Amino acid sequence: MTQGRPQEALIQEIVRLQEMAREWARLFPQAASQGEHWLKVLDEVRGHVSEETCRLAVVGAVKSGKSTAINALLGRDLLKRGAGILTAMVTRIQPGVEPRAVLKFKEWPEINGEINRALGLLPVSRLKERAAPLDLQQAADRELLFQVLGEAQQEDIWTEGSLDPNYLLLKSYLEGFDQVQGFLRSANVLSLAGPDLARHREMVTREATAVFLKNVLLTIPFPWTAAGLEFGDCQGSDSPIPQHLAQVLAYLVKCDLALYVVSSRVGLRQADFQFLGELNRMGLVPHLHFILNLDLGEHASLEETRQIRDRVARELAPWQPEPRVYAFSALKLLLDRRRSRGETLDQREAGLLSVWALDQAAAAFSEQEAARFQEDLLAAVQRLQSRRLAGGSLSQVQMVARGLKEQLELTLGLLGRDLDALKQVEGQLQARRRPLEATLDNLDRTLNGAGMHLKKVLKDRVNSVMDRRYGKVGSALTGFIRDYEPNWDRLLLPEAPGSFRPALYQLFQECVKELTHYVTAEANVSLVEFIREQEDWLRSELVRVETPLLLSLQDALTLYYREIEALGFPAAAPALEMAAPPRPSSLEVPLLNLQLDPGWWLDAEVWVRSGAGFLERYWEALKRRLGLKNEADPRQQLLRDLGRALKSVKGWLLEQVKVQVIDYEERLKFQYFLPLVDQWLKQQETGLANTMRSLITDLEGVAGSMQLAEEERAARCQRLEELLPQAKNIETQLEEMRRS
Repeated sequence: MTQGRPQEALIQEIVRLQEMAREWARLFPQAASQGEHWLKVLDEVRGHVSEETCRLAVVGAVKSGKSTAINALLGRDLLKRGAGILTAMVTRIQPGVEPRAVLKFKEWPEINGEINRALGLLPVSRLKERAAPLDLQQAADRELLFQVLGEAQQEDIWTEGSLDPNYLLLKSYLEGFDQVQGFLRSANVLSLAGPDLARHREMVTREATAVFLKNVLLTIPFPWTAAGLEFGDCQGSDSPIPQHLAQVLAYLVKCDLALYVVSSRVGLRQADFQFLGELNRMGLVPHLHFILNLDLGEHASLEETRQIRDRVARELAPWQPEPRVYAFSALKLLLDRRRSRGETLDQREAGLLSVWALDQAAAAFSEQEAARFQEDLLAAVQRLQSRRLAGGSLSQVQMVARGLKEQLELTLGLLGRDLDALKQVEGQLQARRRPLEATLDNLDRTLNGAGMHLKKVLKDRVNSVMDRRYGKVGSALTGFIRDYEPNWDRLLLPEAPGSFRPALYQLFQECVKELTHYVTAEANVSLVEFIREQEDWLRSELVRVETPLLLSLQDALTLYYREIEALGFPAAAPALEMAAPPRPSSLEVPLLNLQLDPGWWLDAEVWVRSGAGFLERYWEALKRRLGLKNEADPRQQLLRDLGRALKSVKGWLLEQVKVQVIDYEERLKFQYFLPLVDQWLKQQETGLANTMRSLITDLEGVAGSMQLAEEERAARCQRLEELLPQAKNIETQLEEMRRS
């Protein structure tokens, strides 16, 4: 991976054009406004190109080798493997001058919200005395939480014991508070560099600190030219925690490419095919590259390794007609690169390389596949970056280059004439500029009117898809809640007398977990599909609205260039085009994220709403005390009680979802689609206006040079003759970029 990216080549040409535009302004101060326009356009394009990021998500099942694969590509042990169960963030890696880690922590409302949701319906007596949610910042609340955990453990409320996600979450927040409170009270950000850099691995993988983290960004020098590139180390797609998948999908929405890592020991499983289905609906499957991460010590021969690769390729064929599968050992690639950098490997690592070297054929195969992967990945990234440039930035720079070249040619030809001739030419061109300016004015009015219509249609479509009775997403979500039925046989329920409240807690948490998973894996994937469809529709509508205006501009521009040609200068109008606008980087696609805060009152409400169940339990308890025959099966009685309680829980969930879906509708409309319409319309209008101003010559300012002494005029002509070949060369280089 040694080639430069297309953006760097474009920036080099922009720098050359900027130097020429500044010199034009120095040579002809009265015509400096033209040079200032060129510089403004070039500055805007350069800023956009420099900030543009190509994101590559690295996804796959837990323990498939995602972090090792990234480490191997970067040639260093940067990411620690085996992140904790509560590590609910994507670690982003970007190229930088020096190694640095920037850790962003959650805000207090988010932390306290997670704590109180985990405590929802927890049957601990100490919580019943609370009238308000817990606040971890308060010492008294931390002490209360400590006591609640102890009481809940003593009563065996958590069926999975110390591995229960809710228990781990609460315990980790308590244990990590003292370590991170200083960061949370300051800027919520911790920056690590130099010897402290290694601390980030412990903070990300240790539950007590990882639970507080929201975002991790690592910057290091890449071993190849990689400006504008970002790797995202994602959580396992088969993680049992729904929030992990939600984080992964939220990152994938912003990604351009994805690397799917598959362990050769495990291969593809049902969870992988389910995840591939979600990626397919999001439109990412065509942009997937698959790494079959070889465990060289597990396979008997090279032939077996080839068979595994071929089998994985066949299984992927329904998703990707010609699957891009690369079979190599990420660990071997990492160790080889570390050793080539002069690092000393530990005894175990050196031993592994020695063992693998014994099978020369397998080792060579892994190295060849790794090289093939890196070559193909680099080509894919460069194709993507080239398409982006051709779609907008490159066209803008080409128009500046052409306008500057034509200004040089025209000025050079006219400086040999007298002032009256120059003024006559300027008058003729001014007459041809008026239709262009009138068309641009009409463009602004037309686009504003079209924008109002487009916004109304999008608002109606959002309302429709989120409608709770008939909408594709809204009705499916409410239907899921109404139809939800837990697997009673698999639900771990306590069977001791008086076990209704502990059982209700387990039922509630299971219900919330399943709903969260549904929202992530189904509702949000459907929403991404919907948003992508609306973006495609919006692009087509922009083409429909702007095509007549573009034709009018093209006609006016053609007449302008014919006037230049009639003056004796070779000229032909460039073909105007509309590039498909990319999704603005400033807009993030909003996803539905339910915040289910039950509050302490829900426990009592569900208890009361279980109605006859309370009377039945009271009667059975009374019969036991009186020594009467008790024919009721305690478990069946508990299941009947929970069935009644589930109805109350569903009613509460439907009300919560109703409110949050309405809020999401408003966010999707007013924080995404409506700003998207405004930005795309503005982008198209600004692009055409910049093109016109870049091409239209300014001879009025040049006229001031006609008053100069003959010697000075000759010097300027000579300089123009020197600049003209440079301008033509830049124009040629830009055209080659477009064709590549």
